Amino acid sequence: MKRLFTVLLCAISTITSYYAAANSREEVETSIYVGIRAGYSYNEGSCSSNHLKCDKSDTGYGLFIGYDINPRWAIETSFNDIGDTTATYSNAHLDGDLSQIDISVKYAYPIYQNLSLYGKVGAAYWDAKAKGQNVSFSDTGVSPLLGAGLELIISEHWKGRIEYQYIDRIGNNLMGKASPNKLGLALIWNFPLRKHKPAKPEPVIVYQPVEAPPPPVEKPVTEQRIVIDENLGGALFEFNKSEIRNTAAIQPVIDVLLEDPSLYVNVIGHTDSKGSEEYNQRLSQTRANVVAKYLNSKGVSLSRIKVFGMGEDQPVADNSTEEGRAQNRRVEFIISNSQQIHGH
Repeated sequence: MKRLFTVLLCAISTITSYYAAANSREEVETSIYVGIRAGYSYNEGSCSSNHLKCDKSDTGYGLFIGYDINPRWAIETSFNDIGDTTATYSNAHLDGDLSQIDISVKYAYPIYQNLSLYGKVGAAYWDAKAKGQNVSFSDTGVSPLLGAGLELIISEHWKGRIEYQYIDRIGNNLMGKASPNKLGLALIWNFPLRKHKPAKPEPVIVYQPVEAPPPPVEKPVTEQRIVIDENLGGALFEFNKSEIRNTAAIQPVIDVLLEDPSLYVNVIGHTDSKGSEEYNQRLSQTRANVVAKYLNSKGVSLSRIKVFGMGEDQPVADNSTEEGRAQNRRVEFIISNSQQIHGH
């Protein structure tokens, strides 16, 4: 068991080191989570064919810790008591004990609001023991691990899971080889990680008397609004993501700004009301930042761009219908010849 804990500590160190590297970058929005699981365990193939009695099922439980790289990908490690197996033969009675630690990569795909379908693949380091009167066997090894399940976001900090997990062939030829199948429930506590830039000190302004210049001739302020949603120009982003998939829809905005360098633009992100209000606000701000960076990559100076994330606060249609939500998932561009743009 000492070797098991050594491997567990190494796996946790790997995850926390990855987190530290990610946290050194700007605009980090990730999380670490811990959880407990328990459920039904069936150790397929754990008894030899000449047994008189065999009990392959038991209750298994475990603890796990993970790191969400982004809303879909995660790295996870866990320690599990797989459950006991008992077998009676004509010349002996054996009690088997199986435990494991593992590390895996998890991918989640949202299927409905706060519900995601996920799968994971990894490797399990196992410790198998079998004891009886005047006989004892033990072995350790590494086997492939597969898992799948459903994950529900209950709140900002709490999640729930139902999960199936399979480990291939634990043990050896002497004690027999078992393939544990586990079906159970898990409860997760989530720690959101956010890194904010430190506030810059206010500049010290020194006033010197100067001769007042003549008042400038003010130009009339003009504003042009361009809206891109799922019905007008096509969706810029896939569900719950912040990578632009439809750059062609932004090209008219770029053409206008490059043609007249005196123009400024507000980029305003909006979402529908699915998900929490706090999450939607962060998502709309992130999407607006991504669009601004894309404009800058095409030659528009960042000094001409302002970004706003309005979340779900400014719907233009009914969020209770799919058509209305499609209109509310939008990005607005307000183009003006004045830095003081008012339409957001």
